[in-house]
Amino acid sequence: MGGITTPALMVLSHSAPGSSYIKAATGLVNTTRQAKDLLGITKSRRKKQERRLLEAEQAADSADLTARQAADLDDLQRRNASSAARIQAESERVQVRSRRALRQETGSLRAALGAQGISTADGSGEAVILGRERAAAEEQENAIRLDALKLAALSDDEEALKRRNLLDLTRQQERQRLERLARGL
Repeated sequence: MGGITTPALMVLSHSAPGSSYIKAATGLVNTTRQAKDLLGITKSRRKKQERRLLEAEQAADSADLTARQAADLDDLQRRNASSAARIQAESERVQVRSRRALRQETGSLRAALGAQGISTADGSGEAVILGRERAAAEEQENAIRLDALKLAALSDDEEALKRRNLLDLTRQQERQRLERLARGL
């Protein structure tokens, strides 16, 4: 008779004719209390389990997104490294060809000027050769600037991917937070 606390009910429970009814009522009250306690525990456990399952699901989603983003970034970095190496190699080939072409052109100009009786040490012959060398130097500077722009574009692509990844991760975290709020967890 765990739930009876008043002296009047205790006396009634010990009296003969009504004691079975009181015992039954007390048992029913106790059973009801136990059921409520169990339901409260069950609801609490179920809510905790739902929360754990949701957290595990969200953690798996976050890990999947992070892994995909890392793979995408790694792939882009490899492609950028390959492109940068290709740009550098092409730049070196172009410079070698330009220097070779300049030497040949300078030699041809000197030969042509010499055939005309103009010395390359004279002002006009030297001006022609120096003009061609300056033009070649400008072309080389333009090529270097263009290569630098290409390399900067590769770096910009990588930074844009990092920003996009961060934005996606932030969006996912916000969706997960709203989902937890909507479920009341």
